[in-house]
Amino acid sequence: MDTVIIKIYSPRTFKISNFSLFLPEITRRTYEELSLTERTSRHPYLKRFVLKPKFQDEYLPRVELFEALTKDRKNIQHILKIELSIPKLLYWNSVQEVNYTDQQRVFVALKSALQSVGITIETDVISNAQVVAVHACKNILLPKNIRMRELINELGKIDISKVFDISDKQNKKGSRVLNIYAGTTDWSIYDKVSDSLRPKNKRTDKEHIDYERQFIISHNLENKEIFRYEYRIKKNQTARSIINPLLNRDYETQLLFKDLFIPNLMKTIVINSWRTIINRPENQLSLFTVADKLTLLLHILAEAHKQGEKAHTLNNALTSYGLATAIKDHGAKEVRGAIFDMWDTNHPERLNKKIELASELIQGLPYSNCISFINNALENFEFINLTSFGKGI
Repeated sequence: MDTVIIKIYSPRTFKISNFSLFLPEITRRTYEELSLTERTSRHPYLKRFVLKPKFQDEYLPRVELFEALTKDRKNIQHILKIELSIPKLLYWNSVQEVNYTDQQRVFVALKSALQSVGITIETDVISNAQVVAVHACKNILLPKNIRMRELINELGKIDISKVFDISDKQNKKGSRVLNIYAGTTDWSIYDKVSDSLRPKNKRTDKEHIDYERQFIISHNLENKEIFRYEYRIKKNQTARSIINPLLNRDYETQLLFKDLFIPNLMKTIVINSWRTIINRPENQLSLFTVADKLTLLLHILAEAHKQGEKAHTLNNALTSYGLATAIKDHGAKEVRGAIFDMWDTNHPERLNKKIELASELIQGLPYSNCISFINNALENFEFINLTSFGKGI
């Protein structure tokens, strides 16, 4: 777990002692002071104040205060929105990871950080804050025989659906970031070490960079690679639809900050999101490995033969071999595009069925070494801390 956005609603939940630290400076109004336009407004809030404190050495979350109408639209309420990186709150870097056992440390540290800028909130209020967004993340130390470039090359061949947009970015020094955009959920995959050593304007993670860079250098990690996997749930409704079923709760149940520290919850979210990618039939065809193409053909023929010795079965096997070979070499999205450039796109389900059949006929073939390594690492879900760097990679 890394970035979390929470909201705390007034009254009697927080106190701000220095209004001048916000831009614009906080002004308090009563309902009677509102204009008719403001009283009838359907906008989520009336005013927004952003915390802009003087520079300080300690990590400080991003804080916004919203002046809004209550649900019955008869009173004013204030909403405190806090965005924080939990690892940076505790360690000043997001190379080290936070475990569910760190729950109380996180609440106390957040209370202390906010108190330093004149915002008083008790830990029980923090623990019961409403979750707006959460990034479920995992860092994986890569051994020398598994390279980040190879992982990005393989994962760059995947396809999800029409509503997903996959972007593979590369900077001048050769490090790459794979982003999958899906509206209310995103994936981001990159090398944490190389990203931390880049200039701020070119980084994926732009926050609190100096301490993180110093941490990497002081622990001799400059020549290592850390596979960074981020699954970003960006809306409260989406977070509830994903997390509440895992907790055997109704969708309407409000998601609280303390819920995120339920044992193994983050592990389950990360693994499920990873499987969403690699378990799709077209992506299984992108990510498997085989000694050579003849071995692939023989495997598909053998699997097809189990369905009966018929001409139709042989035709399916040969079609599956062609699809498997093309998708393995060029990726599902590229192959789909090439096919639909020449054939009618009105019935994609026909191609989908052929891809599903091809993925069934390659069952038994393993994932590539790179993907298998990440699979196993996610299943083990070993937390990275200072001890991890002493084991040797």
